[in-house]
Amino acid sequence: MSSEAPPEPEVPATAPGDGDGDPDGATPADGRTGPPPGRAVSRLVAERAARMRGWLVEHRHHQRARWWAWLRLIAFSVVGAAIALALTGQVPAKVGPFETTFAARPSLSGHTVVHLAPLGTIDLDTHDAPLTLDARVDEIGVEEAERIASNPSAVERLGEEAAQEVRSALVGLAVRCLIVAVVGGALGALVARAHWRAALVGALTAGLLVGALGGGAALTFDANAVSEPRYSGLLTRAPAAVGDMEDVLDRFGEYRSQLGELVDNVATLYLAGEQLPTFEPGRTIRVLHVSDIHLNPGAFDLMRRLTDQFGVDAIADTGDITDWGTDPETALVDQIATLDVPYVWVRGNHDSRSTQQAVASNPNAVVLDGDGAEVAGLRFWGIGDPRYTPDKSEPVGGQSEQERASAYAPVVADRLERGEPPAVDVALVHDARMAEDLGGRVPLVLAGHGHEPRSDTIDPPAEDEDGEDGEETGSTTTTEATTTTSGGEEPDDTLLLVEGSTGGGGLRALQGGEPLPLTASVLYFDPGTHRLLAYDRIRVAGLGGTGATIERHIVGQTPLDQETGAVAP
Repeated sequence: MSSEAPPEPEVPATAPGDGDGDPDGATPADGRTGPPPGRAVSRLVAERAARMRGWLVEHRHHQRARWWAWLRLIAFSVVGAAIALALTGQVPAKVGPFETTFAARPSLSGHTVVHLAPLGTIDLDTHDAPLTLDARVDEIGVEEAERIASNPSAVERLGEEAAQEVRSALVGLAVRCLIVAVVGGALGALVARAHWRAALVGALTAGLLVGALGGGAALTFDANAVSEPRYSGLLTRAPAAVGDMEDVLDRFGEYRSQLGELVDNVATLYLAGEQLPTFEPGRTIRVLHVSDIHLNPGAFDLMRRLTDQFGVDAIADTGDITDWGTDPETALVDQIATLDVPYVWVRGNHDSRSTQQAVASNPNAVVLDGDGAEVAGLRFWGIGDPRYTPDKSEPVGGQSEQERASAYAPVVADRLERGEPPAVDVALVHDARMAEDLGGRVPLVLAGHGHEPRSDTIDPPAEDEDGEDGEETGSTTTTEATTTTSGGEEPDDTLLLVEGSTGGGGLRALQGGEPLPLTASVLYFDPGTHRLLAYDRIRVAGLGGTGATIERHIVGQTPLDQETGAVAP
């Protein structure tokens, strides 16, 4: 039996590229074979790339969320700090006689604003940091101001003391702002994220903000900015109205030194007038009519001398005793109490309600505002000017100042009719236009406002066929009017006497140009009939002049019949 060799096992063929050796399918050098490697590697690379892309996307999203969270936290911190500063970032301080409030708040530009209510504001470009410093004058201590004014040594110390008080106030303001900003920033951050770390970040953010703003303001502060102020409100008129204050005070000092000589000239005139038709004291009621003092204390000097020399029984002032109607100006009003006769007064368009209250506080003052009073045996009735227009540069409403005064005339007539009886002897208004409807209702109207003395008559309103009042013609004449009674048959024309400026236009008139004279009138009334018999117009030269004149007018005579007035050099 023949034996055959066993068959050799077949070696399976390998496809090119299926081995785990050479990518081209070559057999490794050691002759071993494995699974094809290319496809597995590709899958591995793709999986790793996908995981990388996912991680990058998630990382960017996470980073963006973290940045937005930080920005939101910082924004809420800044808003919280700003709100806290706006609400509580202020401190009260006493600077000289002034009670003030200092405040700070973030803003788009850096400046300092001084509030002087009700006059307006003064804006100073003091620093560059986006921070607004506010200084508000709340009140002036009158007693403290009088003490400083009466004590020269106190006046000398006022500048240094005020500077130190301002510095102390600013330091206190900085500390308070830091505290309230830190608290506000922490609260704002807690609104964004309720976590103690968020509160800490908010507090640090607010502290850094206040430090940056305060430091920037301190580093860029320019003390010379006070020389270039910007005004708003009534203070926009301050440069034109006051100008160089040293010049005003120098000229006013000269004016006051000359006033005694001017008033002495009035006395000379009065003595020279003895040859004129006389109205002896005791046989007449004498009223001194003044108007438009405009803050000139020299007017009170003149009134005191005229009251003594002419034996005046009462003074009638038809308004504008101040320039702006502010509380500091009321110090002049206290001089009314130094006059030894009743002082009847109505409000002018430069006088505020606080001015009216200050006048009424004087024991001898009689303030009329839609009512009447018996003074020195005469029945006075008066009403205050409805306008408050100390700043003539600003229009008021849709009407002019003159139109508003004329439009108020029917109201004045209606108030007079409803308020009186008893019969009125003298009606007082500030602007003569307010009395356009008083013709025939009162014998005499006193007014001011125009700074130029004049006399007119106001015609009674025309009557229709039914006997009712029709529209008033509004015509006036420049002849003197007779004010005798007519038995009720025909109403008389009403005499209108408009006074000039007893203050010579006020202190502002001393700055330049031709100063206005100081004018006043002495009115002589019959004590039995209460009718005006005559009046003396007195005109005293203003600054730089030494002359004065007096003109006597007899009521009922034409200008050709009047006696010649006396003149003193």
